[in-house]
Amino acid sequence: MKKKTLIYILISVFILGLIPLYLIGNYAHPSVDDYYYGVETSKVWEETGSFAEVIKTSFQSMLTTYEDWQGNFSAIFLMRLQPGIFGEEFYFIAPIILITSFVVSMLIFFYYGLRKWFNAGKMASLASALCITFCALNFTYVPADSFYWYNGAIYYTFFYALMLLLFLIVTVLLKSDSIIGRVIALIAGLPLAFIVGGGNYATALVTAVLLLTIVVWHIIIKDKKIIPVALVTLAMLAGFAISILAPGNAIRQEYAGEGPGVIKALLYSFAYGGYNIASSTTFPVAVMWIVLLPVFYKIAASSNFKFRYPLLMLIFTFGIFCCQGTPVFYAQGLRMPYRMMNIIYFSYYIFMTWNLIYILGWIHRKWGESQFVKFIEGLYNNAKLRTKTILALSIAFVIGCIGLCSVSEAEYGEASFSGMPASVSAAYSLINGDAKTYDNELTNRADYLSTTPYTTVTLPPLSAVPDVIFHSDITSDPMHWKNQHLCLYYNKQFIWIEE
Repeated sequence: MKKKTLIYILISVFILGLIPLYLIGNYAHPSVDDYYYGVETSKVWEETGSFAEVIKTSFQSMLTTYEDWQGNFSAIFLMRLQPGIFGEEFYFIAPIILITSFVVSMLIFFYYGLRKWFNAGKMASLASALCITFCALNFTYVPADSFYWYNGAIYYTFFYALMLLLFLIVTVLLKSDSIIGRVIALIAGLPLAFIVGGGNYATALVTAVLLLTIVVWHIIIKDKKIIPVALVTLAMLAGFAISILAPGNAIRQEYAGEGPGVIKALLYSFAYGGYNIASSTTFPVAVMWIVLLPVFYKIAASSNFKFRYPLLMLIFTFGIFCCQGTPVFYAQGLRMPYRMMNIIYFSYYIFMTWNLIYILGWIHRKWGESQFVKFIEGLYNNAKLRTKTILALSIAFVIGCIGLCSVSEAEYGEASFSGMPASVSAAYSLINGDAKTYDNELTNRADYLSTTPYTTVTLPPLSAVPDVIFHSDITSDPMHWKNQHLCLYYNKQFIWIEE
């Protein structure tokens, strides 16, 4: 199999996997905090029809939240702009924004990063980017929380995507030979870094640690190109400091209760980091890494890195990887939302890619001339054997995906499937009608709540909840916080689900 043919196949599979994920986004609806953060902006839109007034209201509400609840100013500003405030029928825009930002940032980050940091070839970089992004997208812990629930996903997934774009800009600043390109990158990087600093604390912390590491290292090697990166780092740290120092953080922490302390938070972070790596390396993902090993070896062999200290690099990068969990463990103890688990899972692919290439580079530098390594290289360069190997591993990948699925008996005796890759799950819900039923029921609910004069409302339970797009629903308890959010949004006294 020719390498170009393989790339065309990967692109085709990647696009086919995206289609059902975009299609099912048409059936997504707001959930819980979407309503709470949309109260003010939806009313302003209904009263004025002015997008400018909506933006103004979101900004003013962000300032209030900064004082009395939390400091993530850029994230809080975006939370109040969920598309459903302009009409629930526009909520489909949310998945488009979230999926597209994630996919584009992942593809560009891995493709450009491998090209510039390791001198990888175009084919190897593109193949790696496609495989990694495909798996990250399809084996996400809870796809709904990362791509179909605006409030949670804009806070985590979107800022994760912005972080990748920021490091893409840093790569341009350090590796590009074009002065104009570096100037444009700096102009774009300064506000983007400030915005990332005002996002979720997990992403902001790991971004700060990585940027400071890059700056310190390039100061040590006396690289003058680090000056614009240092400016970007200062902009990021400024945003992060503003977020951390918000008066509202103390109020929220008092409401949440005392955390476990620094030492326990760090221990929890390292324990969860190890768990995340182990749980993320499912059979199909492990097959993907096996497929990419010869590609990574070629990339490592073409790199100018010396790859001297693989163990130290592994320990150092593991520490950076684990620090993402520290803010939430410090504030809340052993409570981590799925939407945050998802972004740590996404960064697992960066951790694994970097370390596999580094270890393979060390092997190449140490034993590259050995007969065994040359024999392995010869096997990879054999077109017929390469084709057979790829086919065998592709079959293993599919079998591994099937092995992740669970089948159980549903309420009325029919089979119920779970654990499917996100693309397959989305296609299944589209085909069996669950997505359409879910959409109709929530559309009817929204229409009823918008028009009924009653302030006490009982609603029927949902009869279908597609795994990929369903985040959460209100309960049978009218005093539950989820129910209260819906009451605020629709100006009702009590809403609950009939049992």
